[in-house]
Amino acid sequence: ISLPLSYNDQKNRSYPVIYLMDPYRGFSLAKGLTDLLSFPFPFIQEVVIVGVGYGGEGTEALQKWALGRTRDLTPVQNDQTEGFIRAQLEARGVPDAQVKTGGASLFLEFLARELFPVIETEYRIHSNDRMLSGFSFGGLFGLYALFHQPELFNKYFIGSPSIHYKDQITFSYESMYAEQHTDLKAEIFMSAGSLEEETSSDVRKMQTLLLSRNYESLRLKTVVFDKEGHASSAAAATNRALIELFGTE
Repeated sequence: ISLPLSYNDQKNRSYPVIYLMDPYRGFSLAKGLTDLLSFPFPFIQEVVIVGVGYGGEGTEALQKWALGRTRDLTPVQNDQTEGFIRAQLEARGVPDAQVKTGGASLFLEFLARELFPVIETEYRIHSNDRMLSGFSFGGLFGLYALFHQPELFNKYFIGSPSIHYKDQITFSYESMYAEQHTDLKAEIFMSAGSLEEETSSDVRKMQTLLLSRNYESLRLKTVVFDKEGHASSAAAATNRALIELFGTE
């Protein structure tokens, strides 16, 4: 958990909160950027960051991260993904890993029923100003949350989302939501790198679909970063998401 610089001095002040998926790789980046952009020249609001991770050190942390995110951030079971992650872990000295997928619904329930109440009791945050920050599988999970329980967050950073997962099932979630709703109240920053051609194409398609619904309450900004790949776009995307969603101007 990262608290803003003014947190201990301004006892009567509450703050927006970012729930950060994949803090194993993204926490230091998000914290560094929020510190940089909020003081001494405030370009964004001060925020609390809650990294939702899996603990451990060294190889254990890598294993917990890979297994935890693969289980929690994917919407349905997928043999192909499980085999890929298992092979990646084996190549890094972790044999016979028990890889599971398809836990997004339970993970979303955990956030809403267990994590939110704890954080909102222990820290001074705005319960109506929550951002879900997700990259790659985290972006996939962000779209899952958006189309299943959009009211849990009012802001979404969806970076390089794995929309290709399980035959692009996320597009079916978008379609089902559109059939049952006339509005989508959310502020979204969605991005990809131009060098990740499949992902950037899927992001553009999702943008087109969402805009075609004419949701009155939807605010959507999409950027494809030129000459950036999947990993290399993360820093630029996180920076731009913070400015778009928490900018002071």
